[in-house]
Order: sequence, then structure tokens, then C-alpha cells
Amino acid sequence: MPYVIEGAYVIRQEQLQRCSLVIDSNRIDYISEQADRYTWMRMEIGEMIVTPGHVMLDFSFQQPRTFLQFKQYVQQQLIAQGCTTLLAVCDVSFESQLAPALQRLRQHLLNSPIDYFIGVKVPLRTLTPSLMIACRRWKVPVIFVEMQENDMLHSVPWHWIAEVLKTYRPPFVPYWPNGSRTKKQEAMWRKLLAAHHIPFIPFPLQERTPLSLDVLKKIGIYPQKGDLRIGGEVDYNLYKKESVSRLVAETPIVDYDNHVPIITVHKGRLLKAGNQIYFYPGFGMERVIRAPGMFVAHLQ
Repeated sequence: MPYVIEGAYVIRQEQLQRCSLVIDSNRIDYISEQADRYTWMRMEIGEMIVTPGHVMLDFSFQQPRTFLQFKQYVQQQLIAQGCTTLLAVCDVSFESQLAPALQRLRQHLLNSPIDYFIGVKVPLRTLTPSLMIACRRWKVPVIFVEMQENDMLHSVPWHWIAEVLKTYRPPFVPYWPNGSRTKKQEAMWRKLLAAHHIPFIPFPLQERTPLSLDVLKKIGIYPQKGDLRIGGEVDYNLYKKESVSRLVAETPIVDYDNHVPIITVHKGRLLKAGNQIYFYPGFGMERVIRAPGMFVAHLQ
């Protein structure tokens, strides 16, 4: 049933706005300061804040879980925190493992109640032009590069990798396990990838924490997910207003560490209401990114 979220405080493009959202057939049909001409049912939310549904990273879904374990994990670690879209990642040690690893991860996510994207994590030594061609074939939208403290970044054929990436440009994200991250290696990471014009994210990404709009654009998850826009799907969270502050003018900061949403909606379906969390097996679907980074001018 169509409805209007009336006069809400809405975070769009990481800016706080006062506007009304017109919802019809699981799409945001209209966004405006006024929606008086619509006679549909109106939803008054008072002083609560509307944010986009969160996109969160998680490396653990390649491990098999029973259905009950899977359900409990997704409810407690993701949906309870307002996650409506998952970025799941599988480990690939060798190029020959890529297709089987992707297939296994898809099998593990068949019961997912939320939509998901699939990325891969590879050791630095595995980065080759051939692997990049395989990632392009399987439409892998983001590549996490695992580095140990003694790994030599200069040993990677960056020039040839850059040549392969001219037609499909998934960003590279650094991953340092067990506190092995060093300032020298991090600086070299930024320098080498920028010099070869390879799309990259300069810092590691945290699991089970909302990914920023900038990161979502670099990967290509935006505009499919991660923002409230006309024509977009109905994924949103409602927070109490006190969980939002402004550090600078018109820049809202939601305190995700200390506040959880009161309401979570995914593709128009209620996932969370207060302490009640709903689970719809298989309601989520894999999302494919055809052109990573399309909505950013410079990926570095």
C-alpha cells in the first residue's frame, strides 16, 4: 500500500534534510519538502531520524553454519544494527579457487533475509593479471588484498594489472591481519596504486560497521544501495533524534557505536521493530555490479 513518511528528518547523501518521502510499490516515488497533493496514508514519525539502510562488511560467511546459527548471527550482528545489505567476502589463495569459492559463498547465503554483494580476499602474492581477468569474468566488484608485515609490494606486477583493469575497475582494499599493519607499508600501498592509476581504498574497512557513502560509490554498491533517492528501494532505519549530532554545519553524525535503530525496513518489509527482529529466509538476493566506481570521478 502506498504511503507518505511525513515531514521527516532524513539523511541523504550524508546531509540532514527535512522532507517527506512518498513510498509506492517498494520504491521511493518522490522526495520533497511538501507532499500535500498525495492523499495516501501518512506515517508520522515525530522527531526520529531516517537514515538509509546500512551496508556492512563481513568476512565470516564463507564458514558453514547451521540454519539456526546463520539466523541468530544475521539477526544479532547485522539486522539488530540496521544492516539491510551485506558485503560478504570469500578467501581465495589461488586463481583456481576463485569460481569454487564464489559458488560456496553463494550456497551459504541462500537463506539470507537481506540483499548481498560478494567480494574476494586474496594474499598479495596472488595478485596477477590473470586473476584480475578471472575477477572481471565473475564480476567481482571489490578485492581485499591481504598483506603480511614482510610482504614486498614492489613484487606485484602493478603495471600489467592496471592494463587489465581498464575495462573493469574493482577497487583494491588493504587488509592487514592480526595487527600487522605498518605506517611504511600503508604509505607504500597508497603511493604504488595511485602511481599506476589503480582504483583503491586507502584504509582497511571495519566489519559490521556501516560503510560510508564514499566507499559505497567506489565499490559501485551505490546507487543500488546506501542512500535514499527517488527511484531507490525502500531500505531505511529510524533512529531517535538524540543519536544524531552535527560536528559541522549540515554534517550529521549518527553514533552507530552507542545507538541502534528503532525501526529497520528492507525492500519495504519490516525487519526490526523495537526489540522484535523478523527473519525471512531467502528474501535477500545477490546484487551484481556491472561497472564499479561509475559514480566517482577519481577512485584514489
